[in-house]
Amino acid sequence: MATNKFWGGGSSSEEESDSSSSGDEAPAAATSAAPRRPMARWAEESSSDDEVETKRVVRSHTDKRYAQLLEKIKILKNHMKIGDFASLIQDYEQILKMLEKLKTVVEQDGGPPKEFVKSICGLESFVDEMHQKHLEAKQNKGEKLTENKQRAFNTLRAKVRKGNKEFQDQIAHFNEHPSEFESDEAEEDDKSDSESSDEGEAKGSSSSSSSSDSDSDSDSSSSSDSDSSDSDSSDSDSDSGSSSGDSTYSSGSKSGDDDDEDAARERKMLRWLITPEVEAKRKRKQEEGGEKEAKPKQEKKKPVKDKFKDAEPREGGKKEKEPDEYTPEQLVKKVTEIAQSRGRRNFDKKAYIDKLNQLMQHAAKQGPRAQMYIYSTLVSADFDNTGSVFAAMKIELWNEALEKVIKMLPLLVESYKDLKDSGYDDKAIQAMADPDNEDPTAHPRQQELFISFVEKLDDELYKALQFTVDVYGAEYQEILGNSSKFLVVLKRTLHFFEETHQVQPLAITSLRLIEQLYYKPDVLNSAVYEAIQHAQPEADKATWVFPSDSCAFMSKLCRYVFAAGQTRYQWRALLCQAYHLALHDHFQEARDLLHLTNLQEKALESDVHVQILYNRVLAQMGLCAFRLGKIQEAHNDLMAVCMHNKARELLAQGLSYAKFADRTPEQERAERLRQFPYHMHINLEVLDSAHHLCAMLLEVPNLAMQAIDPTNKRIISRVLRRALDQYDKQVFTGPPENAKEAVVSAAKALQKGDWQSACAAIEDLKLWEHIDVGHPDNGAKVRDMVKEKIKTEGLRTYLFAYASIYDAFHLDQLVSMFDLPSKIVHSIVSKMMIKEEITAFWDESSKYLLMQHVEPTPLQRLALTLADRGAQAVENNERLVDHKTGGYGFKEQGREGKGGGRWDAQGNEKGQRRFGKGGHLGFEDRKGKGKGRGKQSSGPPRSRGWENARAGAFSGGAQRGWGSRPN
Repeated sequence: MATNKFWGGGSSSEEESDSSSSGDEAPAAATSAAPRRPMARWAEESSSDDEVETKRVVRSHTDKRYAQLLEKIKILKNHMKIGDFASLIQDYEQILKMLEKLKTVVEQDGGPPKEFVKSICGLESFVDEMHQKHLEAKQNKGEKLTENKQRAFNTLRAKVRKGNKEFQDQIAHFNEHPSEFESDEAEEDDKSDSESSDEGEAKGSSSSSSSSDSDSDSDSSSSSDSDSSDSDSSDSDSDSGSSSGDSTYSSGSKSGDDDDEDAARERKMLRWLITPEVEAKRKRKQEEGGEKEAKPKQEKKKPVKDKFKDAEPREGGKKEKEPDEYTPEQLVKKVTEIAQSRGRRNFDKKAYIDKLNQLMQHAAKQGPRAQMYIYSTLVSADFDNTGSVFAAMKIELWNEALEKVIKMLPLLVESYKDLKDSGYDDKAIQAMADPDNEDPTAHPRQQELFISFVEKLDDELYKALQFTVDVYGAEYQEILGNSSKFLVVLKRTLHFFEETHQVQPLAITSLRLIEQLYYKPDVLNSAVYEAIQHAQPEADKATWVFPSDSCAFMSKLCRYVFAAGQTRYQWRALLCQAYHLALHDHFQEARDLLHLTNLQEKALESDVHVQILYNRVLAQMGLCAFRLGKIQEAHNDLMAVCMHNKARELLAQGLSYAKFADRTPEQERAERLRQFPYHMHINLEVLDSAHHLCAMLLEVPNLAMQAIDPTNKRIISRVLRRALDQYDKQVFTGPPENAKEAVVSAAKALQKGDWQSACAAIEDLKLWEHIDVGHPDNGAKVRDMVKEKIKTEGLRTYLFAYASIYDAFHLDQLVSMFDLPSKIVHSIVSKMMIKEEITAFWDESSKYLLMQHVEPTPLQRLALTLADRGAQAVENNERLVDHKTGGYGFKEQGREGKGGGRWDAQGNEKGQRRFGKGGHLGFEDRKGKGKGRGKQSSGPPRSRGWENARAGAFSGGAQRGWGSRPN
């Protein structure tokens, strides 16, 4: 059969193997019979039988997904071994999604695969074990997870709890019969082992064949070359038509070739056989290699040690022994050299501390300033590991630094006394702080370092409280307990600076002490002082009694701060003092303090931290006014914080995530740094409840009065009005579920004059338990006061709503209806008459309230309606002109006097209307924006031609109780 010219006479694998097994005679005959042909131009087809044939396996889509599930389970187990919680979350979610895609197969099989059940059970047990380890570590103060790992672990634990609920039956069955789930895993392990061994053998055979061909089997390689040349001749013979004898010869050569291949394979496999002798040789080589590698490593480490040894003082190139005594200059030089090793690469903090502690005995002989210099060097090293902006200093390191700072304080006092005894005055002592003075042990320099350490300790403790995740856990309580230790340092430092009359340090320390005390009630501060007093020696116990008048104590500290003359410190001290006054029900003093110092404008001009503190003062003043029954003042202060539903953000008690508010990462980072610790928060639910109650007591009578006086367009609380509108739009109104709904339902009852239902709606608010932090028993008193206010406003609302129906009211009837004393009822009604809120008068006996109302004619009603609608049409036209022209339209012309408008009176003043200034049917045309434009005057009612009728009371149709006048 002729060879296809396209393939260039390529050789077949069978003839190649036959030619390789034949002797030396066959190739010679073949080459003589067939001349050598030129190289083929086209690629030759390779069909070697030695290569492993890769067969394409056709699998269903379900089998592929099942294989992917098993592979993902293996990955999950690997992540469990290394404790990668973030990856475990993704793995767990992915295997649940994969199982969901195999839902039909799972339902047919009667449940999820056993391997899946075993993996989720293993993950659940792994999570429980890790949780127990973390709890034990917290109790024993062991190693804790980082914040990111802790957050990832908590998320994983929650997801596993939630996800495994669906497979509770399978998990219970696994726990009862774990042996049933072992077989599948054993089979898979065997398969994986066999696959890996087959791959290893294949790799070994290939590598051994290459090595044997290159090293020892040179004869076989030469024979293979000759075989390749014989393959061409055998190929030509087969192409020209070989005889049967040739075919039998080739079959015989194949059998001999098989024997040679088996023998070669055995020789190659023996190379991989590990005998005891080979193993012993390998061990000896490893030991010898390990010794050789260890020697260079030791030689490399020696120079590093020598570098640190060289850091010690040398003279003449030789290391000196430590002297028995140091001069002050030598001691300073030694400490400075040790301190310079802090920033080096292989810095050992323990060795650093040991070296400085060894020098402490020499410093004790030289006086307090040398000791302070060593302590300041040690504290600086403690503050090197303070973490990042969002990571606080570890509390163990903080306590170590605090102990050193406590030891520095008596040395500072002693140093100051030594200087005073030496004849230095305060000016001379401050002159020692000259920058040209290179003495690092100078008293002013060490005093400045001490103050900076105290401030740093305060900042790090604040940051630790700020960034603790679990505010109800033991960690937060432990950190908060350390604040009393810091309070001891502050109080002792303040006492020292008070005695020495140092203005600037005294101001800094006073401000830090104010910020520790201002937000706590006297009860809590007294308890803290009492707890500290028990741990103090007898000589110091008298100083740890909290003053009975805490406001006077805060005022004294503020005077210390003002003496320094730093503006920002003064503002913060004033705001803290105002907060403390409001916390203890001194509303008038706190308000005067804010108004006299003009703190509102100063706070708006200052930085964000001062503005947040001002917002906190406003919120506390609102609660103080509410406790004292000053409803109008309380509403004004609370509305500034709660009106736009941004109290959380304004008080820095959490991040507010608005829908359309885009914040850059820098802005969010800065906002996180401004957050207050949890124990300093003001209860937002208390703020909202007090704000809504104040709005109810003010807005409900205002709404009732506007029903009979449409000229009164005053809006006291938009928040409550919006809530009332939403309440009216509800198809079904159930019982209140939160504090806001309870106040809204009370407001609806109060609109009807039903004060009993209003009081019952607010009876169970949580507000009463938390309204007075220092005195929880005062909540009942505040609740009774609010109930009395509700009765009073209920009476006013009732008179506004139903005055048009009655001709007279009996005083005793009003007293019985609203459960108020007769004097209070008489006083309330008289005030309403004086303010001209109602048109009525008392009879001679003051027992009857006589109402005055004259019914208008239908023509008068129509005239009033026409006037109101005409004025509204003019206002709408002017707004349209303003919108199109961008100016003030006809109103501007009328105001500027450039021409009389259509509604301007001729010959009058600028902008005066037909009916006189402010007199066109009770309306006053004002410039404004939005819905507030065209506000109507809220002045006293004016006579319309009939006696004592309410101004504008009859616009919009007949009122309740009015009938048509008989003809």
